[in-house]
Amino acid sequence: MELESILSNYLSQPKLELGDRRSYIGASDVGNCHRKVVLSKTVPEIHDINTLIRFERGNLVETIIEKALEHAGVEFISQLEVKHPEQPFTAHLDFTFVRDDGIAVLEAKSVSHIPEEPYPSWVSQLYFQMGLVELTHHLPVRGGILAVDLNSGDFKLFNGYTHNPVLFEGLLKKAEKIWASLKDGTPVTTEKSLLCLYCPYRESCPEYDTDGIPDLPIADQVMDYQAAKAQEKVIKADVSRSRKELELAVQPYGEAKAGDYHLKLSTSTRTGFNSKAFKEEYPELAKEYVKTSSFTRLTVN
Repeated sequence: MELESILSNYLSQPKLELGDRRSYIGASDVGNCHRKVVLSKTVPEIHDINTLIRFERGNLVETIIEKALEHAGVEFISQLEVKHPEQPFTAHLDFTFVRDDGIAVLEAKSVSHIPEEPYPSWVSQLYFQMGLVELTHHLPVRGGILAVDLNSGDFKLFNGYTHNPVLFEGLLKKAEKIWASLKDGTPVTTEKSLLCLYCPYRESCPEYDTDGIPDLPIADQVMDYQAAKAQEKVIKADVSRSRKELELAVQPYGEAKAGDYHLKLSTSTRTGFNSKAFKEEYPELAKEYVKTSSFTRLTVN
């Protein structure tokens, strides 16, 4: 048997603790597009080996956190299942911490880069989890989301969430609509977001008109590009913040040392042409010197 086939067979095995996901609405479902959730349960996508390996990173992150908690002697419950008492709504909690003063829920996420803020789908998933916990255990609930980038080793904890009855009620209504679509064929709705880029059902989605547009086999490259762009924004912000901190530190002295590094502040001048003022002062003359050029621009939606 080829190695790819061996990997594919192993990685495509369903997680037994999740059960038959067609028989209930899960916490991750309410954070996703109504249409995508219904299609993923009725017409499940067959993932290639690359996608399956990426999915496995989530299990690796959970394993790392689990071993770390055990090593630290922290008491927790892994993959606790909580169910709505009346509706087919179920959540499987990555990590649950039961204490005398309440319950804490931790959702673990594997990412290709650490976002500045948690994605809305993550937040919806966490609020749905906390709502079901409060509904079934009748204790104060708080939660957090831990994002881990296995490639860089970076991680970030988005913390401080507490059960919100209003948000939970809205998520329950969404779960009811999804369930109705699954059972009775109630028309689905679409929710356009950044996640549309990765949706396997996008080609036939009414939000996108792709008739006549070729479908290129470069989805992985697009994902890498989007992740790099997001990381670029974070890096630029970090560089800008660090530069300001260094400038403030050196400013009283003008020149200083920091270990083996030599830091010096200097003032530079730059001469430029005020084209806006020139156009206002000499509009007709400016038109004679207007130059039109073309350039290539890539947009990814």
